[in-house]
Amino acid sequence: MGTPADVVTELADDPDAVREIGRALSAWFPASTHPGGFAWEASTGQLPERMAVVRDGAGALIGWAAFSTDDARVECAPDDDATTDLLAAWILDAAGEGRTSVAVHRGQGRLRGILADRGFADEAIPLAGLRHPARDTGARPPAEYRIRPVAEGEEQAKVDAHRRAWKPVELPFTDGSGDGIDPDAESPFDADDYAAMRAAPVYRRELDLVVEAPDGSLAGTCTAWLDEASGWAELEPLGIVPEHRRRGLAQTLALDVCRRVGELGGHDVFINASPLPYYRAPWDAYVAAAFVPMERGTRMRPRARSARPTLAA
Repeated sequence: MGTPADVVTELADDPDAVREIGRALSAWFPASTHPGGFAWEASTGQLPERMAVVRDGAGALIGWAAFSTDDARVECAPDDDATTDLLAAWILDAAGEGRTSVAVHRGQGRLRGILADRGFADEAIPLAGLRHPARDTGARPPAEYRIRPVAEGEEQAKVDAHRRAWKPVELPFTDGSGDGIDPDAESPFDADDYAAMRAAPVYRRELDLVVEAPDGSLAGTCTAWLDEASGWAELEPLGIVPEHRRRGLAQTLALDVCRRVGELGGHDVFINASPLPYYRAPWDAYVAAAFVPMERGTRMRPRARSARPTLAA
Protein backbone atom coordinates (compact mmCIF):
# COMPACT_ATOMS: atom_id res chain seq x y z
CA MET A 1 0.00 0.00 0.00
CA GLY A 2 1.59 3.24 -1.10
CA THR A 3 1.36 6.72 0.32
CA PRO A 4 -1.03 9.15 -1.39
CA ALA A 5 1.89 10.46 -3.47
CA ASP A 6 2.50 6.95 -4.83
CA VAL A 7 -1.04 6.34 -6.10
CA VAL A 8 -2.80 7.31 -9.31
CA THR A 9 -6.52 7.73 -8.70
CA GLU A 10 -8.81 7.43 -11.71
CA LEU A 11 -11.75 9.83 -11.54
CA ALA A 12 -15.37 8.78 -11.83
CA ASP A 13 -17.90 11.62 -11.95
CA ASP A 14 -15.94 13.83 -9.55
CA PRO A 15 -16.66 17.51 -10.33
CA ASP A 16 -14.70 18.69 -7.30
CA ALA A 17 -11.55 16.98 -8.57
CA VAL A 18 -12.12 18.47 -12.02
CA ARG A 19 -12.20 21.93 -10.46
CA GLU A 20 -8.99 21.11 -8.57
CA ILE A 21 -7.29 20.25 -11.85
CA GLY A 22 -8.30 23.61 -13.29
CA ARG A 23 -6.77 25.44 -10.34
CA ALA A 24 -3.55 23.42 -10.46
CA LEU A 25 -2.95 24.21 -14.13
CA SER A 26 -2.12 27.83 -13.29
CA ALA A 27 1.30 26.80 -11.96
CA TRP A 28 2.23 24.71 -15.00
CA PHE A 29 1.00 26.67 -18.04
CA PRO A 30 2.28 27.04 -20.77
CA ALA A 31 3.65 23.50 -20.24
CA SER A 32 0.07 22.31 -19.79
CA THR A 33 -3.52 22.96 -20.74
CA HIS A 34 -4.60 26.53 -19.87
CA PRO A 35 -7.15 26.74 -17.01
CA GLY A 36 -9.58 28.49 -19.36
CA GLY A 37 -9.26 25.95 -22.13
CA PHE A 38 -9.76 23.25 -19.52
CA ALA A 39 -12.91 24.99 -18.26
CA TRP A 40 -14.24 25.21 -21.83
CA GLU A 41 -13.61 21.51 -22.41
CA ALA A 42 -15.12 20.53 -19.06
CA SER A 43 -18.22 22.65 -19.68
CA THR A 44 -18.85 21.28 -23.15
CA GLY A 45 -18.02 17.61 -22.59
CA GLN A 46 -14.82 17.70 -24.64
CA LEU A 47 -12.36 16.35 -22.09
CA PRO A 48 -11.00 12.85 -22.75
CA GLU A 49 -13.30 10.20 -21.31
CA ARG A 50 -10.79 8.86 -18.76
CA MET A 51 -8.94 11.06 -16.27
CA ALA A 52 -6.71 10.40 -13.27
CA VAL A 53 -4.91 12.46 -10.63
CA VAL A 54 -1.95 12.16 -8.26
CA ARG A 55 -1.93 13.84 -4.84
CA ASP A 56 0.92 14.52 -2.47
CA GLY A 57 1.11 13.36 1.13
CA ALA A 58 -0.99 16.34 2.25
CA GLY A 59 -3.71 15.56 -0.27
CA ALA A 60 -2.90 18.38 -2.70
CA LEU A 61 -3.33 17.62 -6.38
CA ILE A 62 0.12 17.56 -8.02
CA GLY A 63 -0.63 16.08 -11.43
CA TRP A 64 -3.31 14.78 -13.73
CA ALA A 65 -3.60 12.71 -16.87
CA ALA A 66 -6.31 12.12 -19.42
CA PHE A 67 -6.79 9.44 -22.03
CA SER A 68 -8.77 8.89 -25.19
CA THR A 69 -7.69 7.32 -28.46
CA ASP A 70 -7.05 10.72 -30.06
CA ASP A 71 -6.04 12.87 -27.06
CA ALA A 72 -3.89 11.86 -24.09
CA ARG A 73 -2.20 14.24 -21.63
CA VAL A 74 0.24 14.03 -18.73
CA GLU A 75 0.47 17.33 -16.85
CA CYS A 76 2.30 18.23 -13.66
CA ALA A 77 5.27 20.41 -12.69
CA PRO A 78 7.82 19.87 -15.51
CA ASP A 79 10.55 18.88 -13.04
CA ASP A 80 8.36 16.41 -11.11
CA ASP A 81 9.81 13.19 -12.47
CA ALA A 82 8.07 10.92 -9.97
CA THR A 83 4.60 12.17 -10.86
CA THR A 84 5.44 12.10 -14.56
CA ASP A 85 6.46 8.45 -14.23
CA LEU A 86 3.23 7.52 -12.45
CA LEU A 87 0.95 9.29 -14.90
CA ALA A 88 2.85 8.12 -17.98
CA ALA A 89 2.50 4.53 -16.76
CA TRP A 90 -1.24 5.08 -16.33
CA ILE A 91 -1.54 6.47 -19.88
CA LEU A 92 0.39 3.56 -21.37
CA ASP A 93 -1.70 1.07 -19.45
CA ALA A 94 -4.89 2.77 -20.65
CA ALA A 95 -3.67 2.66 -24.25
CA GLY A 96 -2.66 -0.99 -24.09
CA GLU A 97 -1.97 -2.20 -27.61
CA GLY A 98 -4.19 0.51 -29.08
CA ARG A 99 -3.37 3.86 -30.64
CA THR A 100 -3.32 7.21 -28.92
CA SER A 101 -1.88 10.71 -29.38
CA VAL A 102 -0.05 12.17 -26.37
CA ALA A 103 0.58 15.90 -25.95
CA VAL A 104 4.22 16.50 -24.94
CA HIS A 105 4.93 20.10 -23.96
CA ARG A 106 8.30 21.83 -24.04
CA GLY A 107 10.06 21.04 -20.80
CA GLN A 108 8.51 17.59 -20.53
CA GLY A 109 11.73 15.81 -21.40
CA ARG A 110 11.05 12.99 -18.98
CA LEU A 111 7.71 12.23 -20.64
CA ARG A 112 9.26 12.43 -24.10
CA GLY A 113 11.92 9.91 -23.11
CA ILE A 114 9.38 7.48 -21.65
CA LEU A 115 7.26 7.58 -24.79
CA ALA A 116 10.24 7.32 -27.14
CA ASP A 117 11.40 4.21 -25.28
CA ARG A 118 7.96 2.71 -25.91
CA GLY A 119 8.13 3.33 -29.66
CA PHE A 120 6.32 6.67 -29.86
CA ALA A 121 7.37 9.27 -32.45
CA ASP A 122 6.48 12.89 -33.17
CA GLU A 123 3.42 13.65 -35.26
CA ALA A 124 3.78 15.96 -38.25
CA ILE A 125 1.65 18.80 -36.85
CA PRO A 126 3.25 20.44 -33.77
CA LEU A 127 1.65 21.29 -30.47
CA ALA A 128 1.52 24.97 -31.26
CA GLY A 129 -0.34 28.08 -30.17
CA LEU A 130 -0.42 31.84 -30.65
CA ARG A 131 0.17 34.67 -28.21
CA HIS A 132 -0.26 38.44 -28.16
CA PRO A 133 0.56 40.99 -25.44
CA ALA A 134 -2.46 42.09 -23.43
CA ARG A 135 -2.56 45.71 -24.56
CA ASP A 136 -4.58 48.10 -26.68
CA THR A 137 -3.49 47.94 -30.32
CA GLY A 138 -5.99 50.54 -31.47
CA ALA A 139 -8.00 47.95 -33.41
CA ARG A 140 -11.69 48.81 -33.57
CA PRO A 141 -14.61 47.12 -35.35
CA PRO A 142 -16.01 48.39 -38.67
CA ALA A 143 -18.51 51.23 -38.59
CA GLU A 144 -21.79 50.38 -36.87
CA TYR A 145 -20.48 47.13 -35.40
CA ARG A 146 -19.99 47.06 -31.63
CA ILE A 147 -18.05 44.71 -29.35
CA ARG A 148 -19.45 44.38 -25.85
CA PRO A 149 -20.00 41.86 -23.04
CA VAL A 150 -23.04 39.65 -23.36
CA ALA A 151 -26.05 41.29 -21.71
CA GLU A 152 -28.24 39.83 -18.99
CA GLY A 153 -31.07 37.92 -20.65
CA GLU A 154 -29.09 37.56 -23.88
CA GLU A 155 -27.77 34.08 -23.10
CA GLN A 156 -29.89 32.18 -25.64
CA ALA A 157 -29.05 34.71 -28.35
CA LYS A 158 -25.37 34.08 -27.69
CA VAL A 159 -25.87 30.31 -27.87
CA ASP A 160 -27.72 30.72 -31.18
CA ALA A 161 -24.98 32.96 -32.62
CA HIS A 162 -22.30 30.48 -31.54
CA ARG A 163 -24.18 27.65 -33.22
CA ARG A 164 -24.50 29.62 -36.47
CA ALA A 165 -20.80 30.51 -36.41
CA TRP A 166 -19.78 26.90 -35.78
CA LYS A 167 -22.20 25.08 -38.08
CA PRO A 168 -19.87 22.39 -39.50
CA VAL A 169 -20.73 22.83 -43.16
CA GLU A 170 -20.07 26.60 -42.89
CA LEU A 171 -16.56 26.29 -41.42
CA PRO A 172 -13.71 27.45 -43.70
CA PHE A 173 -12.05 24.11 -44.41
CA THR A 174 -9.34 24.07 -47.08
CA ASP A 175 -8.34 21.58 -49.77
CA GLY A 176 -11.83 20.11 -49.95
CA SER A 177 -11.54 18.76 -46.42
CA GLY A 178 -15.09 19.83 -45.65
CA ASP A 179 -16.57 17.86 -48.52
CA GLY A 180 -18.98 15.24 -47.31
CA ILE A 181 -20.05 17.08 -44.15
CA ASP A 182 -23.74 16.60 -43.49
CA PRO A 183 -25.35 19.96 -44.38
CA ASP A 184 -27.85 19.44 -41.56
CA ALA A 185 -25.19 18.87 -38.89
CA GLU A 186 -25.17 21.42 -36.08
CA SER A 187 -22.76 22.57 -33.40
CA PRO A 188 -23.46 20.60 -30.21
CA PHE A 189 -23.14 23.73 -28.05
CA ASP A 190 -26.37 24.40 -26.15
CA ALA A 191 -27.84 26.33 -23.23
CA ASP A 192 -26.71 23.71 -20.71
CA ASP A 193 -23.11 23.97 -21.93
CA TYR A 194 -23.26 27.74 -21.67
CA ALA A 195 -24.65 27.55 -18.13
CA ALA A 196 -21.78 25.23 -17.19
CA MET A 197 -19.30 27.70 -18.70
CA ARG A 198 -20.68 30.54 -16.63
CA ALA A 199 -20.38 28.44 -13.47
CA ALA A 200 -16.65 27.82 -14.01
CA PRO A 201 -14.41 29.56 -11.43
CA VAL A 202 -12.28 31.21 -14.13
CA TYR A 203 -15.29 32.64 -16.03
CA ARG A 204 -15.71 36.43 -16.11
CA ARG A 205 -18.74 38.02 -17.70
CA GLU A 206 -16.75 41.08 -18.75
CA LEU A 207 -14.68 38.77 -21.00
CA ASP A 208 -17.71 36.95 -22.43
CA LEU A 209 -18.10 39.03 -25.56
CA VAL A 210 -20.38 39.46 -28.55
CA VAL A 211 -20.18 41.49 -31.74
CA GLU A 212 -23.39 43.40 -32.30
CA ALA A 213 -24.19 43.97 -35.98
CA PRO A 214 -25.72 47.19 -37.35
CA ASP A 215 -29.19 45.60 -37.27
CA GLY A 216 -28.83 44.62 -33.62
CA SER A 217 -28.28 40.92 -34.27
CA LEU A 218 -25.17 39.12 -33.03
CA ALA A 219 -22.48 38.83 -35.70
CA GLY A 220 -19.97 36.95 -33.57
CA THR A 221 -19.09 35.70 -30.11
CA CYS A 222 -16.03 34.85 -28.07
CA THR A 223 -15.06 34.05 -24.52
CA ALA A 224 -11.71 34.86 -22.94
CA TRP A 225 -10.60 33.18 -19.73
CA LEU A 226 -8.18 35.20 -17.59
CA ASP A 227 -6.15 33.16 -15.13
CA GLU A 228 -5.20 35.79 -12.58
CA ALA A 229 -2.59 33.56 -10.95
CA SER A 230 -0.45 33.35 -14.09
CA GLY A 231 -1.57 36.48 -15.95
CA TRP A 232 -2.33 34.44 -19.07
CA ALA A 233 -5.74 34.55 -20.73
CA GLU A 234 -6.97 32.03 -23.26
CA LEU A 235 -9.39 32.97 -26.01
CA GLU A 236 -11.73 30.00 -26.53
CA PRO A 237 -13.94 29.92 -28.52
CA LEU A 238 -14.27 32.69 -31.11
CA GLY A 239 -16.69 32.48 -34.02
CA ILE A 240 -18.15 34.83 -36.61
CA VAL A 241 -21.57 34.23 -38.18
CA PRO A 242 -21.03 33.38 -41.90
CA GLU A 243 -22.82 36.42 -43.35
CA HIS A 244 -20.53 38.75 -41.38
CA ARG A 245 -17.21 37.16 -42.32
CA ARG A 246 -14.48 38.80 -44.42
CA ARG A 247 -14.84 42.10 -42.56
CA GLY A 248 -11.90 41.54 -40.20
CA LEU A 249 -14.21 40.92 -37.26
CA ALA A 250 -12.34 37.86 -35.98
CA GLN A 251 -9.03 39.73 -35.84
CA THR A 252 -10.63 42.82 -34.31
CA LEU A 253 -12.46 40.76 -31.71
CA ALA A 254 -9.26 38.93 -30.73
CA LEU A 255 -7.37 42.21 -30.40
CA ASP A 256 -10.21 43.71 -28.38
CA VAL A 257 -9.78 40.79 -25.99
CA CYS A 258 -6.11 41.76 -25.66
CA ARG A 259 -7.11 45.28 -24.63
CA ARG A 260 -9.66 44.09 -22.10
CA VAL A 261 -7.34 41.48 -20.59
CA GLY A 262 -4.63 44.13 -20.18
CA GLU A 263 -7.06 46.42 -18.39
CA LEU A 264 -7.82 43.55 -15.99
CA GLY A 265 -4.14 42.99 -15.20
CA GLY A 266 -3.28 40.12 -17.55
CA HIS A 267 -0.07 40.11 -19.58
CA ASP A 268 -0.70 37.80 -22.56
CA VAL A 269 -3.54 36.30 -24.57
CA PHE A 270 -3.15 32.73 -25.81
CA ILE A 271 -5.01 30.99 -28.63
CA ASN A 272 -4.81 27.21 -28.71
CA ALA A 273 -4.42 26.78 -32.46
CA SER A 274 -2.16 24.92 -34.85
CA PRO A 275 -1.47 25.46 -38.58
CA LEU A 276 -3.71 22.60 -39.65
CA PRO A 277 -3.38 21.98 -43.40
CA TYR A 278 -7.11 21.29 -43.72
CA TYR A 279 -8.21 24.30 -41.62
CA ARG A 280 -5.75 27.14 -42.12
CA ALA A 281 -8.11 30.11 -41.93
CA PRO A 282 -8.10 30.72 -38.15
CA TRP A 283 -4.32 30.42 -37.85
CA ASP A 284 -3.69 32.72 -40.80
CA ALA A 285 -6.22 35.28 -39.55
CA TYR A 286 -4.65 35.54 -36.11
CA VAL A 287 -1.11 35.69 -37.48
CA ALA A 288 -2.28 38.54 -39.72
CA ALA A 289 -3.48 40.28 -36.54
CA ALA A 290 0.08 40.05 -35.11
CA PHE A 291 -0.45 37.04 -32.86
CA VAL A 292 2.93 35.30 -32.63
CA PRO A 293 3.33 31.53 -33.08
CA MET A 294 4.47 29.58 -30.02
CA GLU A 295 6.52 26.39 -30.08
CA ARG A 296 4.75 24.52 -27.30
CA GLY A 297 5.92 21.01 -28.07
CA THR A 298 4.61 18.13 -30.10
CA ARG A 299 2.24 15.22 -30.12
CA MET A 300 3.62 11.71 -30.07
CA ARG A 301 1.94 8.51 -31.17
CA PRO A 302 3.11 4.91 -31.55
CA ARG A 303 4.97 4.15 -34.74
CA ALA A 304 3.04 1.95 -37.12
CA ARG A 305 3.86 -1.65 -36.47
CA SER A 306 5.31 -3.65 -39.32
CA ALA A 307 3.14 -6.46 -40.56
CA ARG A 308 4.28 -9.88 -39.46
CA PRO A 309 5.62 -12.06 -42.29
CA THR A 310 3.32 -14.82 -43.44
CA LEU A 311 4.76 -18.32 -43.38
CA ALA A 312 4.54 -20.24 -46.63
CA ALA A 313 2.34 -23.32 -46.55
